[in-house]
Amino acid sequence: MKKVVIIIISALTALIIWRLLSSSEPQQQPVVATEKETPQVIEQKDAEVSSEPQSKPAPRAVDMSPFQLTSTQKAAKVIANNYRETLRYAPYSQPLTRNDTDRLEPNRFVPVTVPTSDMSGTISLALNKYRFIHPEPIQLTLSGEQISRAKVVISLVDDSKVILEKPLRVADSSAYIEVSGREEFYGDLQLKVEADVAGDPITIVAQAKYEQPSAKLTGLKHAEVNGSDLQITLALDVKDAGVYRVRANLYDGAQPLAHLIAKAKLSFGQQEITLKAHQTVLPTSSSDLRLMTFIVERMSSIPGERTRFGESTLSELPLVDIDLSELSRDPYSPNAKERASLEFLQGMAEQQSAR
Repeated sequence: MKKVVIIIISALTALIIWRLLSSSEPQQQPVVATEKETPQVIEQKDAEVSSEPQSKPAPRAVDMSPFQLTSTQKAAKVIANNYRETLRYAPYSQPLTRNDTDRLEPNRFVPVTVPTSDMSGTISLALNKYRFIHPEPIQLTLSGEQISRAKVVISLVDDSKVILEKPLRVADSSAYIEVSGREEFYGDLQLKVEADVAGDPITIVAQAKYEQPSAKLTGLKHAEVNGSDLQITLALDVKDAGVYRVRANLYDGAQPLAHLIAKAKLSFGQQEITLKAHQTVLPTSSSDLRLMTFIVERMSSIPGERTRFGESTLSELPLVDIDLSELSRDPYSPNAKERASLEFLQGMAEQQSAR
């Protein structure tokens, strides 16, 4: 019974810190579905979950440090220390490295790969991106050996009605097609590719999102140093009023510096939103600051309402005439809510230590 209580407390502790830290991260990596009409095994990179009866010994757990700990005391201490470290940086201005691929490439499509029927090779389906904004075309590539014929069938995930069916162009044992954007492409798309590979039929299914734009980021209004922040005000043309979140990556030349996030309620028409980079993520000087990887997101306002995305006319935005020596080099000061969260976690760690 004591072991069950410890497990429950650990789970609740992890859930609390997840809720605290995940509020600024709306995106998850896209989930890609695969299916085949022939009895084949999908290439599986992650460890499979055991379906054996509980009476059998459980497999050795994969290291999930720092959360996989031997006691709730250690778990509470690690969580509190991690959150304290997070609060060194402003939530709107988080440090960025070359290893943060989810932020550097937030719209990357993960190819779907399945083995051939004789298990001698693999067939891979790839799109040029995961989320599309009308009227962007969808570029689809099927790669592998001995592909003799292929077609794509496109439909909405929530609707079995076929929107489009087209053959792929086969050349050099691969197949390719570029599908023009359509008004009917709205929401979660299912792209089912049926192919003949070495005389055997193979079906691969992937998913993507296709959006009608809710807003368009059109340019830079101004950028200036204000206290400990570099403030970057952007112009948007809003087609659908609501609460918007805009994200972008700040670079110093080719070096990623920070992932910036701003949120604001915007009305219809010409609007502005301001991204801020705190001094804790900025160098002492730079002549080549630039913004890249813009994500414009209209957030859900009521349960059941889908998140919508906008677009950017900019792929890159240079920030010129910025004098970083004017920045106040004061450390980031957590707000009242962040301090209360840290105190709660520290108190939980102290309680566990006292037991």
